[in-house]
Amino acid sequence: MASNSRAHGAGQIAGRGLAAAHDALVGAFYLALLHAPLQIASAIQQRAQYAAFIPGEEPDPGRVALAVALSGVTFLLGMAVVFVFPLVQGGILGLVRNGLESPDRPPAPFWSYGRTYYFRLLGSQGLMLLVSLVVVIPAAAVAAGVAVQRAATSSGEPAAPGEINRQLLQHPAMIVVLIIGVMFTTASGMIYWVANCRVVADGEGTLTAWRRAATFCRENFAAVLVLWLVNLVTGVALAPVGLLGQLGIVTDWWALAAVVIVYAALIGYWGVVLAGLCMALYLARRKSVIPVGGDSSLESVAASSLTTAGGVGGVS
Repeated sequence: MASNSRAHGAGQIAGRGLAAAHDALVGAFYLALLHAPLQIASAIQQRAQYAAFIPGEEPDPGRVALAVALSGVTFLLGMAVVFVFPLVQGGILGLVRNGLESPDRPPAPFWSYGRTYYFRLLGSQGLMLLVSLVVVIPAAAVAAGVAVQRAATSSGEPAAPGEINRQLLQHPAMIVVLIIGVMFTTASGMIYWVANCRVVADGEGTLTAWRRAATFCRENFAAVLVLWLVNLVTGVALAPVGLLGQLGIVTDWWALAAVVIVYAALIGYWGVVLAGLCMALYLARRKSVIPVGGDSSLESVAASSLTTAGGVGGVS
C-alpha cells in the first residue's frame, strides 16, 4: 500500500521472504523433478551426437538414428518444461504469498494455485522467451561462426565430448555475447518475476502485469538492483555445476547422474527462494491495488479449498 511503500527495511523484507520460501519448499522438489530429466537427456544426446558425426569418417546410420532420437526426446522434455513450469511456479508463488499475507490461514493445495494462474503465467513465460531471443539469436550466430572456423582449421581428428563447447566458451566474441546476454536476461528476469508476483497477488493480466512490473522496478530501482545482483551471483556460482556434463568434464554415467540431481536440486531451491524474495519485496513496496476478479485472490482459492476439503487445508 502507498503508506507502506517504505515500511519494511531490506533486512526485514529478506527475512520474511526467506521464511515464506521455506513454507513452499515442496515447490523446490517439483522444480528439481521437472529439470533433472531434461539435463540428463541433454548430456546423453550431446555425447551421442559427438559419436555419430566424427570428422573424416562416414557417419554410422545406427549412431545417427540414435542421436536423432535423443534429440527428439530432449526437445519433448524441453517443451514439457515450458508448459509445466508455469503450473509449478503458480503453486510456489501462491504458497509464498499465503505465507506472507495470511500466515495463520491454512494454504490451498499446491496445484490449485498453479491451475488458477496457469494461463497468465504461461503467457508471461512466452513473453520472457521472446525477450530471450534477443540474446539467443546473436549467440547462435557467433557459435555457428566459431564452428565454421574450427571446421576450416581442423586436422580431421575427432573432437572429444565437450571440446567444442569449451572452445566456444573460450572464444572472445562468445564471451562478450554471453556476458551481455546474461546481464540482459537476468535484468529482464526481474521484471518477469515481479510481473508474476502481480499476477498471483493481484490477479492482473499478463500484459498489464509486465507493464506495471517495469514501473515498479523503476520506482524501486535500488531494491530491485540488489535482488538482481544476488540472483546474478547465484546463477554464476551454480553455472559451473551445470556445465560439468556439457563440457565433458564428468564422463562417468553414474557421476553425471549425481551431478545433474545435485544441480537440479540447487536450481529448484534457489527458484523457491527467489520467488519468496520477489514476492516479499513486491508486497512490501506495492501501491494500493484492488485485486482483479474475486476468483483470482488467494483468499478465495483457500476458502474454496477448505470448503471442499471439509475444512482441512494443506499442500498436496
